[in-house]
Amino acid sequence: MDSRDDQQDPQGEVKGADITTIVARDIMSRDFARVSPETSIGDIITHFSKRACPDLVVTDHDGTFRGVITPFELMTHLNPIIGVRTRRKVSCIECMIMGEASVAADIMTKGHLTIREETPVMEVLRLLEKYHHPDLFVVDERGVALGVVSICGIISHLRIVGHL
Repeated sequence: MDSRDDQQDPQGEVKGADITTIVARDIMSRDFARVSPETSIGDIITHFSKRACPDLVVTDHDGTFRGVITPFELMTHLNPIIGVRTRRKVSCIECMIMGEASVAADIMTKGHLTIREETPVMEVLRLLEKYHHPDLFVVDERGVALGVVSICGIISHLRIVGHL
């Protein structure tokens, strides 16, 4: 006789798993966009115009998490009217590229919230709600970026395991 706890989906997820046992490691994506602090603003513009606009994780050569660039951060520097998160604004792309803001390190948010692989999904949800951000970045004990947990990834995981 099959119980919900014994059923598995094709990816090996246990259906009906206790939600309190789900941690960031179970739901994070290891496939995320990364750039170095020296990446040019032009390359960042290209990234946001060619891809589905995921946030860019800024990491050192050893993978250490340094910050995040969201499309809003980029737009803040492109257009002073949009200035959402910072007061440093530039009114034209040419001015920005030629001026002070020339690389990723100049526009990234340095204090972005990170979590560990062992962070329970309920805590992840609480943090996402509290800080109104659609994703959190997972780092190890040395600060190396390992993955990203998105609200959509959580919804997908909870649907697969039978909680939605």
